[in-house]
Amino acid sequence: MENPNVTPQQTDRAEEIVAKAKANKKTVYGVLIAAAVIVAAVIIYINVAAAGSRKADDAIAKADMEQNDSIATSLYAEAAKAGYKSGNRAKVEMGIRLFNDGKYEEAIKYLDDADIKDDIVAAGVYSLKGECYVKLDKNADALKCYDKAIGTADGNTQLVPLFLVKKANVYRAEGDYAKEAAAYKELIDEYPEYVRASQTDIRKFYERAQAQAAK
Repeated sequence: MENPNVTPQQTDRAEEIVAKAKANKKTVYGVLIAAAVIVAAVIIYINVAAAGSRKADDAIAKADMEQNDSIATSLYAEAAKAGYKSGNRAKVEMGIRLFNDGKYEEAIKYLDDADIKDDIVAAGVYSLKGECYVKLDKNADALKCYDKAIGTADGNTQLVPLFLVKKANVYRAEGDYAKEAAAYKELIDEYPEYVRASQTDIRKFYERAQAQAAK
């Protein structure tokens, strides 16, 4: 059933985001972009007309249409104060915006406070939190977030491979080549179609990590 509270402009925006997600899904290192895009796309399609949250709904509708980025952010921040689906959607939007602004700790606070029921959206949120922690040099926390993202995505063939690559990247930064190799091995074994379609030679990265772990 069509949601009367979702405007044609929102639908157009969602379709454009989904198209970008499909175009970028073969790029191995586009994890943050892919996750954020999927989060934004799915959230737009979520029914935002929760009972008792009309104020948040109105703020989000205005924010979605607002061309001035600063004003839009203020509207999302106002909507985030509410509960219900609308407020949670606004919290995720704020997390994305704050991440893009380099305000990683603030972004995490909004993302932590968001109560997301949709598994795909929740997986994207965990991944974005992981990226925040990477930027804050908190790799252990980042890895926990990526593991949660993988568990929540529940075998999704587009998302899980991206999260595994992010784990591998963190392990490499830590110098833990054995775990880096293990992440790539899981990717190769469990998601062969993704490996074949990827523009990056994942097997080469696996072999490199495996060789370095053996030294």
